[in-house]
Amino acid sequence: MEKVILDDIPFGIEGKSLAALLKARPGSRTEASLLAMLREARILARPKAAFAVCDVKPSGENAVEVGGVQFTSRVLHGNLAGSGLAFPFAATCGTELEAWARERKSTLHSFWADSIMLMALGCAVSFLECHLKARLGEGARLSTMNPGSLEDWPLSGQAPLFSVLGSCAPAIGVSLNDRMVLRPLKSVSGIQFLSEKGFVNCSLCPRESCPARRAPFEPGLYRGGMH
Repeated sequence: MEKVILDDIPFGIEGKSLAALLKARPGSRTEASLLAMLREARILARPKAAFAVCDVKPSGENAVEVGGVQFTSRVLHGNLAGSGLAFPFAATCGTELEAWARERKSTLHSFWADSIMLMALGCAVSFLECHLKARLGEGARLSTMNPGSLEDWPLSGQAPLFSVLGSCAPAIGVSLNDRMVLRPLKSVSGIQFLSEKGFVNCSLCPRESCPARRAPFEPGLYRGGMH
C-alpha cells in the first residue's frame, strides 16, 4: 500500500479576501490588526495532508474492505464497490497554527485565528484534491465521504480509517482521541474515491439548516442504494 505525505502546501490567503470575509472595513484599525495577525500566520503556517492508495473489496451488503481494513456503512459500500481504488486521507491546518492560535488573548483575535486556521485547512484539502486529480489524469472526478457526516457512517468510523493511514497521520501532526475527535481541531479525515456521478455527504443529511450544506437533501439516494 502506497502512502504519501504532502507537507509543502502553500498558504495562499490574500489579506483583502480575509478582511472582506471577516467584514473588516478597508483602511480601519480593525483591518490593520487583522492583517498583522495574517502576517504572523503566514510565517508559521504549515498546512499538511496525507493519503494512502488502497485496493477496495466488497465485504458483505453493508461493508467494504479498504486497504485490508473493514468499514461498515451501506453508503460507503455502495460508493466504493465499483471504484477499485480509494484514497483514505487526513488534512490539517497544522500544529504550528494551532499553537499560535492558543496564544490569542481576546475573543475577537481568537475568532480571527480560528478563521485563519480554517482557511489553512482549506488550502490543505484543495492541494490534496489537485494532487490526486493530477495523479489520476485529466477528467478524473473525485468524491469524498467523511466519518461522522452521515448516520450511516458515524464518527466511530475514524478508528478503521486511522488504522489504514497508520504512521501517515502522526507524521503530519494529526491525532485521534478516545472520543474520535481529531487534533488539531481544524483537521479533517475521510476517503476520496473516483465517481462518475459524484457524491456529496450533504445529499444524505437531513440537517437542512446546516450552514456548511453543499447539496440538497435527497433521501431517495439512500432508499435506492448508492451505485
